[in-house]
Amino acid sequence: MRIADFFILLFLAAIWGASFLFMRISAPGFGPVPLIAFRMGLAGLALSPIFLSKEARQIARDHWWQLLISGAFGSGISFILLSYATLTLSAGFTSLMNSSVPVFSALFASIWLGERLRTSQFFGLALGILGVVILVWGKLEFHNQGRGWPIAACIVACIFYGFGAIWIKSRLHNVPPLIASSGSLLGAGLVLTPFALAHLPNSVPTTQSWLSATALALLCTALAFVLFFRLIKRTGATAATSVTFLIPFFGIFWGWLFLNEDVTNQMIAGMAVTLLGTGLTTGFIGKK
Repeated sequence: MRIADFFILLFLAAIWGASFLFMRISAPGFGPVPLIAFRMGLAGLALSPIFLSKEARQIARDHWWQLLISGAFGSGISFILLSYATLTLSAGFTSLMNSSVPVFSALFASIWLGERLRTSQFFGLALGILGVVILVWGKLEFHNQGRGWPIAACIVACIFYGFGAIWIKSRLHNVPPLIASSGSLLGAGLVLTPFALAHLPNSVPTTQSWLSATALALLCTALAFVLFFRLIKRTGATAATSVTFLIPFFGIFWGWLFLNEDVTNQMIAGMAVTLLGTGLTTGFIGKK
């Protein structure tokens, strides 16, 4: 990997890690559903110039319902659940929970697509699950103000993310990535708008909330997708997806730096085990 590509990788991990910080800041003011409708709609509009091409519009028309499902179920529900979680959980902890997404993707690929898992991948799945268990150990209180439901929301969000990845692989593999991303975001924004209008906050969000929500849409979504697909083109999918291992570090760092969030030994242990499991599951570690 060239030095320029390495810095793009670091920047991508930094802004994706910052998405948990921005959700933590803006979710209380907007509410989870309006925030994600705004995020996906604005990001989709930012990427919409791609549809100035007649070819891109035709592709979107041919795959409209697949794009709609990808956006609404593969991303929209996941983002809403993570936003709900950040109302209670720290940005760093939520980013750690999210690092188990590749484990669920591999599980869906095995069940849905019939992909055979190597021994190392089975071991990786087990480690990924163990990492989540370590993270949530002693925290599953489902009483009032407890962390049980927000943690459950994170896990379900990861499951939907995993579904979304396999849906794209099985139903949208012939669609250019930026067209798939833009169409999914715009579709999800349209689907979520009525629900967002039904759950508008009682008061106007603060300037800080608006700035965080805008950064979440333009920086952590629209720009991040462009950088990610550019990185895949320049370095290959394996190198580009190594960003997965860096996101939790930045998620924890931004939460610590700007919100004074604690970093516990339990979080570090859970992160280490989960990322090792992710590496084995994705084949980044131990592939022969």
